[in-house]
Amino acid sequence: MNKNYQQFQKSTELKNFSINYMAIGLGGEVGEVLNEIKKLERDDNNELTDTRKKKIITELGDTMWYITGLCSRLNCTIDDLLTNNMEKLT
Repeated sequence: MNKNYQQFQKSTELKNFSINYMAIGLGGEVGEVLNEIKKLERDDNNELTDTRKKKIITELGDTMWYITGLCSRLNCTIDDLLTNNMEKLT
């Protein structure tokens, strides 16, 4: 699935964006995830509604688009990231 997603992500890029663009975009999307978490407290009394959960998941998906773009520019895969992280944490 990760390889398919990496190909899909590349096919949805409007042009060949730089690593800087991908990193800044990731930061923006992380901000959107945090904004939905903020609204969980402010608007939903810390009760995770189906609507809020869907919005958070949608924004997390957007972060994956940018992470995948970063991986492409670093010549690695999401699986490489996960393996590296598990090794780091053990």
